Order: sequence, then C-alpha cells, then structure tokens
Amino acid sequence: MKWDKSIVPVGKLPLRFLFVIGFAVGFLIVYWGKGTFLKNMGMLDEDTLYHMKYMAVDNKVLFWYVLCKRGKDFIALVLMATTYLGLLFCGGMTVKYGFSLGLFLGTATCRYGIKGILLCIVGIFPHYLCYVPAMVMLLQWCEDIYRSIYFYHNITGQGKKSLPGKLGKPVLILGVLVLGCVLEAFVNPVLFKGFLQFF
Repeated sequence: MKWDKSIVPVGKLPLRFLFVIGFAVGFLIVYWGKGTFLKNMGMLDEDTLYHMKYMAVDNKVLFWYVLCKRGKDFIALVLMATTYLGLLFCGGMTVKYGFSLGLFLGTATCRYGIKGILLCIVGIFPHYLCYVPAMVMLLQWCEDIYRSIYFYHNITGQGKKSLPGKLGKPVLILGVLVLGCVLEAFVNPVLFKGFLQFF
C-alpha cells in the first residue's frame, strides 16, 4: 500500500494534547460519577490501603511482574510502529496513559482530598522519573519510524536509508524502562508503605 501525502498528518502527533484529553476524561469520569463509581470500585479504598500497608512484598517477583507489564507496551509500540496503524496506535496509547493517570488521581482525590494527591505522588515516585521520559522518547521514535517507512520514503525516497541510524534508540529506551522497573519494585514499595502509615 502506498500512502499519499494528504493521508498522513503533517507535523508531529500532538502527544501532549492527546495525553491531556485522556487525563481529563479519566478524571471527569471519577468526578461526575463518584457516587456510584467509587462505591462499586475497590481502587484505593480503605480496605485496599490497609492490606497494602501490612502485606509483605516480594521485590523480585514484583520486578518481573512490572518488567513484563512495561515490556508488553514497549514491544507492542515498536511492532505497531512498523504497520499501517502505527500513528493511530501511538495516539491511542498516549490517550490511554493519560486516562489511567486521570483515573488514579481522580479516585485518590475524591476519596482522600489533599492526602490523596500526596498518595498519588508517592505512588508514582521515583520510577516515573524514568517511565515518563522513556515513554515520550518511545512514542516519538515510533512515530519517526512509521513516517520513515510509510511517508518520507514514498515522498522523497530517503526515509528507509535513515532507518539504521534510528534502530539504536530503542535499546537506550529499554534500558531506562528496566531502571524504572527496578525502582518500582525495590524502592517505591518502601516509600509507599511508609507513607501509608499516615492513613
């Protein structure tokens, strides 16, 4: 299939805008439907936090769990970037990440107010210092690869020639994601359980 220049959006995907849209939808779903939504959902309720406060964490098992979870998104994005649905998938994943954060923050805020916001901050620290830049770089790389294969090559004939220079970046991104998994499995549980003592 050969893409026409008019089919593929000109300019970079508005990743920030898509993330904000997803975040707003997730947050507003909780806020507008908090009466029934929070009642029927056990996310961050008092029983859940109580069990999290006193449960024993197997850091090695947790590491492999989060590595598989983050790795699936990494592999899916890389593979989908080489297909015709690459741009759509990147945009959809960006909305999904925003939606998840909005849902998490909205739930914590509606349940616990200011303390819930602090709970969210502790819950994503310090591993999201790795995840956020890694996922931004990955989404941008996926879009660049997609355009190199399906857009720039068909317009100028130069796109595929630049592919070898782009293939090293995912290794760096994967390394940052693995570091984030280490922090999530071995550092965050200590901080999170310590903060839960205030609940």
